[in-house]
Amino acid sequence: MDTLKALMVFMTTAENGSFSDAARKLGVSPAAVSQSIARLEQELEVRLFNRTTRQLTLTEDGRRFYSQCRGPVNNLDSAINQLKASRDEPAGHLRISLPNAFGRRFILPLMEEFCSRYPKIRVFFGMGDHFSDLIEDGYDVGVRVGMMPDSRMVARHLAHIPQYVVAAPEYWEAHGKPHIPEDLSSHDCINFQFPTSGRLYKWEFERDGERIPLEVGGTYTANDVDGVRELARLGLGVAQLPGHEILNDVRTGKLQVVLTDFVSMERSIYICFPHRDHIAPRTRVFVDFVVEKLLDHPDIIAELPGVDLSQKREELRQTIL
Repeated sequence: MDTLKALMVFMTTAENGSFSDAARKLGVSPAAVSQSIARLEQELEVRLFNRTTRQLTLTEDGRRFYSQCRGPVNNLDSAINQLKASRDEPAGHLRISLPNAFGRRFILPLMEEFCSRYPKIRVFFGMGDHFSDLIEDGYDVGVRVGMMPDSRMVARHLAHIPQYVVAAPEYWEAHGKPHIPEDLSSHDCINFQFPTSGRLYKWEFERDGERIPLEVGGTYTANDVDGVRELARLGLGVAQLPGHEILNDVRTGKLQVVLTDFVSMERSIYICFPHRDHIAPRTRVFVDFVVEKLLDHPDIIAELPGVDLSQKREELRQTIL
């Protein structure tokens, strides 16, 4: 590879923000610029640019490399060697997107051990219940609760999560308990609204192996999972929540579960990251660490007393092996 030529193409592309603008400045085709960048990334074994249909932006490694290479040309070898050396010991800034409740309960308590293992990694957490676009928002890795992430993501499965219908004991005492999902039409159900889209979460059940989505209505809607759970604890209605969100409240008697014969486990928890090529070492070790610690964690699986989901869980597991 002609290193000086590749460096010129890289710096021109970084400064102009697109392959086409860099190509015009260099007097070559956009395809030639793209191919030169791809060869440089392959040589360095890192990804220098995040590419989407709308924009081209430098990755964390790309920004560091660009800054280093702005100096005299005789510093070029040093810059390349430093970038290659980062493959051997994970280092740099790691940006992690986390859902609020799950992140606080399961990810944040792991970070002391993670950063002790990898002291050169610096971590930023983007906490929120909206689905951030990892690529466009510049995240290295994200945890997703729900359905399979989009096809641009590489996803590692952590667990299938049961969805339980719960309310406070005083609510059930006042209104009676439903026997089938359709009975919920006569109950005050607490809806969850997705913060970004404004779409209401559709309740899910399973009957005779068939998934049953159900629209429910009621007095209260919240765009925060903790808010939904708190309304249920206060006796103000019925909620459907992931098992790990209500496990402690069920154990302490603040919430009681119903419709256990219709529990759905279609939703899962994933840790995901963009790109299959040139995964940064800091991203790779974080993903492996989380899988090591949380794969089928009993509190995430949240199989409550008297509820046997083992057969259903094994059937679902076979679909992802």
